[in-house]
Amino acid sequence: MLLRLSIISAILGLASYWLGTTLNIDVASIPYLQILMNIAIILGLYINVLSIDTSLLKSCLGSVIKVICIGVPVKIILPGFVLALCCPKVAPIAYLCATVIAQIDPIAASKSLQTVQVSRKSETILRAWSSFDDPVTVLFAFYVFLPVIIFQDSNINQYLVKIATDILSCGLAYYSYKLYQDNRQVNLLRNSVKTTIEAICLVIVMIYSVISGSFLLPAFVGFFLRPFSPERLEPLISAIFYFSVVVIGLLCTNISLDWLSGGILAFSMFFVAQVLVAVLFLKDSMANKLKIMFGHQNGMTAILLTVAIEVSGDKTGDLLAVTLPAIILIALFYFSTNFLLDTKLLQRIQR
Repeated sequence: MLLRLSIISAILGLASYWLGTTLNIDVASIPYLQILMNIAIILGLYINVLSIDTSLLKSCLGSVIKVICIGVPVKIILPGFVLALCCPKVAPIAYLCATVIAQIDPIAASKSLQTVQVSRKSETILRAWSSFDDPVTVLFAFYVFLPVIIFQDSNINQYLVKIATDILSCGLAYYSYKLYQDNRQVNLLRNSVKTTIEAICLVIVMIYSVISGSFLLPAFVGFFLRPFSPERLEPLISAIFYFSVVVIGLLCTNISLDWLSGGILAFSMFFVAQVLVAVLFLKDSMANKLKIMFGHQNGMTAILLTVAIEVSGDKTGDLLAVTLPAIILIALFYFSTNFLLDTKLLQRIQR
């Protein structure tokens, strides 16, 4: 499944690049593209949180909290520092680039776990990690590093007011949901009616999030407002991903990829930051540690974040020129290291 997804994505990206070059398509001229990308991020963020198994999370909450609250920031700060140090020309956006590719694809993580047996603890941590770091990296991108770039010459009050508004909207959404859930009359309704009501509320939340530019709210409501199962929304996820790939192909017609910066970022992320986080926060056998260390690949969120920020018109410089090569190289690192682990190293360790 993962290999097929990668092949289709490559074909779509190359086809859109050829089309953009042939027809001289200017991505910036596509109507409402920024709004479409914001909608795609908000929907993707909600669905990723919706996919989190809360019972699985409770079984190793302490380890997951450490990985998400400490490990993910390490995966952002360390590669960002290395990129800024080695490539001064991209230093202003180094940490934003690192944030974009710090997340793990849940599909890749799940596929990786199918090839070699690992302990239940390590499996749970990797599954929770790959689900939770999507909202964390999105929030870091839009609430920390992107505002730092945009508001260098602006009043920070606007930034603080936005954060406060988003937090208040989350509190209001949860309070409203609790009132709805505790209402005795609601308990008398049929399940189909409850699903319809919750779906309408979800649409209202999504519309508000798009209008206000809130990425915190859809991630937060994904924990409790769940009228649909993640499986029913899989076609939507695929559509969002392929749409993003097409936009990236069109964007590439106007840029020159920075393979040096992308290579430094990819190497420091995959072979340094991920390894360090696994060593620090995973207590298990060497075979299990190796599988977790190299069971990471970028997914839809990395593509979505890159495109959404790139088309926003903000002062993000060569973001796509750096992150796209990094995403491609990390995919190659992922497939090659997992092939070696599956066929060579883990067999020797387990003997």
